Amino acid sequence: MTTEPANSWRWLLGLLLLALPLFGGCGTFEDKRIRELLHEKGFGTRADGDATQENYLGGQDTVQFLISPDALAQPGAERLAELVAGQPVNIDGTIFVPFVGPVYVLGLTEAELGALVSSHLRGKFQFELDLQARIVTTLKYYYAIGEVGFKGRVPLETDMTLWDALMVVRWTNLANLGRVMLIRPDAEHPLVIDVNVRDMFTGGGTAPNIRMRERDTIYIPPTALGMLARILQRLLEPVALAVQTVIGAAQVQISYDILQGRNQAGFFRF
Repeated sequence: MTTEPANSWRWLLGLLLLALPLFGGCGTFEDKRIRELLHEKGFGTRADGDATQENYLGGQDTVQFLISPDALAQPGAERLAELVAGQPVNIDGTIFVPFVGPVYVLGLTEAELGALVSSHLRGKFQFELDLQARIVTTLKYYYAIGEVGFKGRVPLETDMTLWDALMVVRWTNLANLGRVMLIRPDAEHPLVIDVNVRDMFTGGGTAPNIRMRERDTIYIPPTALGMLARILQRLLEPVALAVQTVIGAAQVQISYDILQGRNQAGFFRF
């Protein structure tokens, strides 16, 4: 009588042991896919560099090439004029070069870009081609979050410092200017700098007035009372939304009654 249930339990246990590798394999496969998407260095973008030191071609930049008029006047070189007009970088990181086709240029500096395109066009003509690349419009950003007046991506200006950046994004009345954080994100070595901006503004000491770089993040936390105010705001948001919905529905009903002539007194009934 007792051997039959024992055999059943052994049979179920064997099935579970056989099924465990299947479940483990699914988790390992998903983890492997996630690890393949992660990066080990930098910000994670294909275009990387320090634009404040030497500008590079980003995804939202426009590039043009300077070519001598004598080269454009040569027979068979008329299509080179297409390079003179400004050309934005395509979504795949390429630009179109006549006689060559798409060329991957994302992340290149002006000198590197000019040398690359010149090497592609070398041998296409019987004359020496003098070509220089120029990034005519560039859009590099930093980010602002927390108790700031302007959240999100902010265009990076020439020679911009933390002081300048804060004057652009501004701050709310709940901001804690004594603990402004400048975050320089990186997959391997992220850097977080805690700056007392209040002392910098009132005392004039510019030691912490750090030069901004693209993709820097400015985070302004709230004060202790500001944090309490934000918590109360989050708690009351559903109530405010419900009241607003009820009031809106009532206003619609009153407007409908007025149009139908059933409420001549407007918003008030007597």
